[in-house]
Amino acid sequence: MITIKRLTSQDRLKYKSFMFQWLYKQVEQSLNDPIESDRFIMIGAESDGVPVGLLVLEQRGGDRHAVLQCIFVSKPWRRQKIATLLLREARSLCVEKQLATLSLSYYSDKSSTNAIEALLHKEGWTQPQCESVVFHIHLHSGIAQTAWLRERAIPRGLELFLWADREEGQLRQSIEAGGLDFPSFLSPFKTFAPLEPSNSFGIKSTQGIQGWSMTYRLDENTILYDALYISPEYQQFGLAFQMLGRSIRVQTEAGIPYAMFTVNQSTPVMMKLARQWLAPYSWKTSEKRSSYIRLG
Repeated sequence: MITIKRLTSQDRLKYKSFMFQWLYKQVEQSLNDPIESDRFIMIGAESDGVPVGLLVLEQRGGDRHAVLQCIFVSKPWRRQKIATLLLREARSLCVEKQLATLSLSYYSDKSSTNAIEALLHKEGWTQPQCESVVFHIHLHSGIAQTAWLRERAIPRGLELFLWADREEGQLRQSIEAGGLDFPSFLSPFKTFAPLEPSNSFGIKSTQGIQGWSMTYRLDENTILYDALYISPEYQQFGLAFQMLGRSIRVQTEAGIPYAMFTVNQSTPVMMKLARQWLAPYSWKTSEKRSSYIRLG
């Protein structure tokens, strides 16, 4: 018999193998922070006390919203409606907490994609929408030798720096002081995966930070290029491609073979450039899709 239960912090070790490493690390960190101790909620599925499934929610403070960060069922227990039970329990919990929406983002090229989309449809979630396009590139494709990736001098008055060399508080303060306005998908402070310290760059002037190119290590052989931002004042200098080029050269020199470049659908200029400059070197493209459900 399957039991669905809301987990305590003490239960997390039993379910560690069901979570992404980056997610487990964040859960651990939140439990040690009094302000964020309720940030994650875990719901487990057990058979005779043995974990067989897990769902993890992240509450986004202040906006009555939760993000489904993980839903996993052990292979021998799939096709037994355990994912459905976990999702329904998550919805009930969110209603109890008077949250307004629950959302999920996932990638279209995973083996679980069809099952996820069928589950969302059955449970009344919105039709999944393409949030961004992902270009998958092997660096031996020749992209590192292209003319637009050649080293160029940074304009006078600007300094390129490694993001990991600065304290997060200092970086946040500089961005806030400069009044930079950017959408959340371009935030340099995402925590969905470990920041890649070797080729995540920022660029600053005497007035503060003016842009960044953020990369994340997905596995030993793959780096994800996720958020590329330049303040409007400096967008005419080609700084985005200068930072991107520097990052790709660093990755190439390190011998890390695979790169994934995420380009959001709401940035048509960047999408046009990506299809012009990245697509010819891609061995495949995929989509990051999102769906949500209104609660209450």
